[in-house]
Amino acid sequence: MKIVTIKEKECQAPEACDYICVQVCPRVREGAVGTVYKRENKKAAIDENLCIACGICVNRCPYDAIRVINLPDELNKELVFQYNVNSFRTYNIVSPMEGKVVGILGRNGIGKTTNINLISNTLKPNFGDFLNGASEKEIIRRFRGKEIQPYLEKLYKGDIKISKKEQSLSFTGKVREIVKKNKYKLITDEIMDKDISSLSGGQIQSVAIAAAMDNEADVYIFDEPMNYLDIYQRLRIANIIKEKLKNKTTIIVEHDLVMLDYLTDFVQIMYGSESNYGIVSHLMQTRVGINNYLAGYLPSENMKFREHEIKIKGNVPDGSLETLASWPDFNANIGQFTLSVGQNTVYRGEIVGIIGENGVGKTTFAKAITGLVETDNGRLELGLKISYKPQFIEASDVIVRDMLISIKRDFLSSETFSGIMKRLGIDRILNKNMKNLSGGELQKLAIFSTLLRDADIYLFDEPSANLDLEDRLEAINIVGSFIKANKKGAIIIDHDLMFINAISTRAALFEGTPNKSGRMGNITRTEEAINSLLKRVDITMRKDPDSGRPRINSPNSRLDIEQKKSGRMFEI
Repeated sequence: MKIVTIKEKECQAPEACDYICVQVCPRVREGAVGTVYKRENKKAAIDENLCIACGICVNRCPYDAIRVINLPDELNKELVFQYNVNSFRTYNIVSPMEGKVVGILGRNGIGKTTNINLISNTLKPNFGDFLNGASEKEIIRRFRGKEIQPYLEKLYKGDIKISKKEQSLSFTGKVREIVKKNKYKLITDEIMDKDISSLSGGQIQSVAIAAAMDNEADVYIFDEPMNYLDIYQRLRIANIIKEKLKNKTTIIVEHDLVMLDYLTDFVQIMYGSESNYGIVSHLMQTRVGINNYLAGYLPSENMKFREHEIKIKGNVPDGSLETLASWPDFNANIGQFTLSVGQNTVYRGEIVGIIGENGVGKTTFAKAITGLVETDNGRLELGLKISYKPQFIEASDVIVRDMLISIKRDFLSSETFSGIMKRLGIDRILNKNMKNLSGGELQKLAIFSTLLRDADIYLFDEPSANLDLEDRLEAINIVGSFIKANKKGAIIIDHDLMFINAISTRAALFEGTPNKSGRMGNITRTEEAINSLLKRVDITMRKDPDSGRPRINSPNSRLDIEQKKSGRMFEI
């Protein structure tokens, strides 16, 4: 079974490429007319039936636009949807369960949003016939006897009302125009009359969720609802979904494993090849499904979809106490907000995690130590170079390669940076314009460009946002190895507790009154900082014995009661 994909945005024919793929194809040279041909829009196309998967066009395409993939016969999955010739396709389909919460877990670009569109009637299954499509009657017949059939019958009859929180947060106008009821009080009165453009990422995400939950529906779909939300907001929204939608059919796409585990009853794994094809697994109970995903193996389908197993473990300090940076007590005032920071030290080779509620000064702290905002002692002068990745990444109108060369001209010849570049997939976007990058690609580019700068301290504000699970773990490994090998320091602000626990050698908790005042606690052991945070939100967490990932205990369960009694909210 063979798949050929050509990314139309990357294909530069005919303007900047004279169809090199046609010129090098052995089948074309043999006279097999139509193996590689021109589409109506002049982009290249390949006949998958005539292609012999030699790989020559893949290697010779100067824009890395072509993929030829041989799928093992044992996959034996049904092609459910294909966008166009030589384009992304998905096998099997996500299956909502009445009255249950189903989670979708998989890499970016693997078809999760495509499947959401298929079950919300934005797209219809075409079974590979992208020219003619399939009738609703044919679709139901093709799914006869499968879990999805009764759902689709109701959907096409109009008996199912769907409310969807999209992945994209592209809103305009006043909050009150978007959130008309605010049924579950997710939006505070003070921002109801504000314009969306003036809100933070977390506030916009809350607006999107509130708007979706305001609707009376049979099915609720949330596509990456936790981005930019702090742990307090994540737990509050998770509890509202669990309580208020407990008799509804709910689908959730999420990369935060702690929240996905807490929210869902079942999961379906999506695997395959990013931007080329995706395959939907059968339904599994949440714990089993997440652990199978981390293992890279589906026992019931006898399918190994990743060569390596993912293990979640904490970052252990190396014992070095060589001071890299210290700052004195200081206060920073921005408008009506006041931040109080005590004296603290960062050591060489360590990564300090920063956790806490939104609006209590984490980003203000980052800007203060980089000298971007004034303190009561003036602008801080630490005598160090600091490379800073801000919370929000601005996509400039520039080619990625040119932007990186402006930071470090010889980065391509550096063994260290060329290795990091490939691990983050930056090598595949070098010829792209930054404005055409996805959110995940932008985030990985921002992480890479931050490391590319010559600095003593590397400061990352919410580096996990828009990254899928595997990219988050790759970022942990890359940043951790880079900091230790070069005896540098890093400070990382993030809301994903699994991410912070895995990457930080020590951590600090920020507390206060959002948008009014904040205080930075002492930098201490990571588990102590997380323990203090969990006490504030009154939840306990344990480590999964198989995968090592942190899991939230059910309220009033035996483990929850025991851990609260002992004061060990975070049992590692």
